[in-house]
Amino acid sequence: MKRLLQIFAVLFFLAGCSHHYKPESATFTFDSITEFSSNKSISLVNTNPATGDVLFAEQAGSTFHGNYREWTDTAIDITKRELAARGMNVADNKQKSLKMSVETVHAEFGFFVIQCIVTMKVETGDGLVKTYTGDNRSPASIFRAADGAVMRAVAEMLRDQEIVSYLKK
Repeated sequence: MKRLLQIFAVLFFLAGCSHHYKPESATFTFDSITEFSSNKSISLVNTNPATGDVLFAEQAGSTFHGNYREWTDTAIDITKRELAARGMNVADNKQKSLKMSVETVHAEFGFFVIQCIVTMKVETGDGLVKTYTGDNRSPASIFRAADGAVMRAVAEMLRDQEIVSYLKK
């Protein structure tokens, strides 16, 4: 019996663990952006078709997976909160829209820090297409690095004067 437990422990250690993660939208205070306000209505649309999990990091036998559609939902939650704070009405089926899609996520473990990079594609209702990158590092955990990377991609989008002009017109 003892031998069986030892074999099981070795196999468990070698196999590692698999983690599924969806970033949290409320982990951080939002990065500062140029303030703007608008009383317009807008729809935020998740256009990411991903239905399965994608590997975004590995370390010491542990793997970290996420679903890009779920990550896009987090980006939309952050965007919705920030636009509402600036006077915008966020609702379904509005003429003005932002179509959003998290396209890639990659994280690496460094000596004292974990880095996560998220790329997000955004298309306005009038056809402007842009890609934004969120790059975040955390000494604490891959999860905090991921949360911050999504937040930073949204902040980059809301710093873009073409996006802000579209939101205000």
